[in-house]
Amino acid sequence: MTIRKSIFWLHLGSGLTAGIIVAIMSATGVAIAFEAEILQWIDRDVRTVVVPANATPLTLDQLDAAVKEKRPDLKVTSRIVPREPDEAYEFRAGRDGAVYVNPYTAAVTDPASKGAHDFLHVLQDWHRRLGMEGDNREVGKLITGVANFAFLFLCITGVYMWWPRSWSPKAWRPAIWFVGRIKGRARDFNWHNVFGCWSAIVLTVIVASGVVMSFGWAHRLVFKLAGEEAPQQRGPGMLAGPQVNVLSPNEGEVKLSRDAVLAQVAKDYPQWESIAFDSLPPPKDASVIQPLNVVVFNPAPFQTRGRVQLNIDPFR
Repeated sequence: MTIRKSIFWLHLGSGLTAGIIVAIMSATGVAIAFEAEILQWIDRDVRTVVVPANATPLTLDQLDAAVKEKRPDLKVTSRIVPREPDEAYEFRAGRDGAVYVNPYTAAVTDPASKGAHDFLHVLQDWHRRLGMEGDNREVGKLITGVANFAFLFLCITGVYMWWPRSWSPKAWRPAIWFVGRIKGRARDFNWHNVFGCWSAIVLTVIVASGVVMSFGWAHRLVFKLAGEEAPQQRGPGMLAGPQVNVLSPNEGEVKLSRDAVLAQVAKDYPQWESIAFDSLPPPKDASVIQPLNVVVFNPAPFQTRGRVQLNIDPFR
């Protein structure tokens, strides 16, 4: 068996093995890629508030108290302050949902997108681990990771199989464009070559990023190739700034209010679109003073590019 024929069978086998899983990940990936836009569109009415004349927003502590009073079971993990004065603040509780809070009246409103939010998170579970829960989560994650790797192999071997054997126009034309007046397997082969040719680069980049997210060794390899040390955390946490060692406060020193921190962060990042205050899990040692975890969202074509994570000393 020739090398080309061996690669052909490996290419075909990879497609048949990973095809169904890749199809599931592709369909769910399209939906969750636009999750923020979908939810914002559904909530477009409840997100908008009327700005009273000469009004100033209530403090975050006042809004916190209002949420605790009206939604006592909601365990808030993040408070998002938008730049626009006619937008409601968003108080999130992880996967348990969120509420919108009018910054002028402290009115608490449930999002209209709760059903869509829950459905998109189901799709996210299928995208990441085929909907497996409990002890099977890691199994599902491994299956999707292997499928990602098989798809990457499919893309690379596909380029090899597609590459014309000569540089003549006659050989290249059917490899990059549709040929008329052919039917059956010849037509299918031509279409496969054309669609594969024009999507190969995009697919390879998308699938390679999926491999990096699926496997720790691939994640570390990217940083090694860039000459950098891989961060300990993965996901949004790896964008965090350096840890702040919070010194014991001086006698009589009190914590800064979150509104004071908000004003300073807004001054330091004048292009901000929204600022989030994330709640950290309580430390095991009650005497440890935690920094404030603040995230600044700046205008950017990609969410992670405009995201700045800050660890701020709450006393200084």
